[in-house]
Amino acid sequence: MVPRIYSPPVHEGRDTVELAEDTVRYLRNVLRLGRGDEILLFDGSGWEYRGVIDRLEGREGTARIVARARIPLEIPVHITLAQALPKGDKMEFIVQKATELGVARIVPFRSARSIPRRTEERAARRLERWRRIAAEAAEQCGRADVPEIAETLPFQEALGKAGPGAVRILFWETETERSIRKILEDDATRSAKEFFLVVGPEGGITGEEAEQARQAGFLTASLGRLVLRVETAALAILAIFQYECGLIGALEGKDRDG
Repeated sequence: MVPRIYSPPVHEGRDTVELAEDTVRYLRNVLRLGRGDEILLFDGSGWEYRGVIDRLEGREGTARIVARARIPLEIPVHITLAQALPKGDKMEFIVQKATELGVARIVPFRSARSIPRRTEERAARRLERWRRIAAEAAEQCGRADVPEIAETLPFQEALGKAGPGAVRILFWETETERSIRKILEDDATRSAKEFFLVVGPEGGITGEEAEQARQAGFLTASLGRLVLRVETAALAILAIFQYECGLIGALEGKDRDG
């Protein structure tokens, strides 16, 4: 199988691509490839490029583009996951799996019950790693694009990142009247093209934060009686929405009503 590599940007009209240092290292040391071997490159813009390695020397490398193909973006809806910072490295797992489940954007945020993080330098390194994990997950699952990973924001600012036409939902374990099933039974919700989904930290969203969300136009919803780990909740929510909206379980050529 020809390896598929994320390598932005691939400029139109150029036949040679400079490969990033980590890509060179991966191709040479992990895949054991060299001059003349074929690779597939994608830059997140919906194009895929068939290339042949010209050079892998030290930290530098180049590939020659021999064919270009437009890869349709098959994800039927735009889903943003606003995720409170969880403990440890759980966010890395969430980013990886959310990418595989077709999320368009991830907005990390600090909530009242998030564990405080350290320095700005460390936050920058963490963001860079999340973006790299998203790119690697897109390589693996065959996506033509890579989800946007935003900088970590305070809770209130994260709520403001919802688009004007998005269905806004905050998942809250204290909610007792509105379930995710009830929301998805609404025809307007099922036909929506954009969702902004908020998942809290291990300690949950506070009542004050839930009220702030309601004031910002969010519905509060329950996942049910079971108490899920934060990483399980995020992925369960995405899987449910992608199934309902047609990404998961749909055959090629079928639309959302099909």
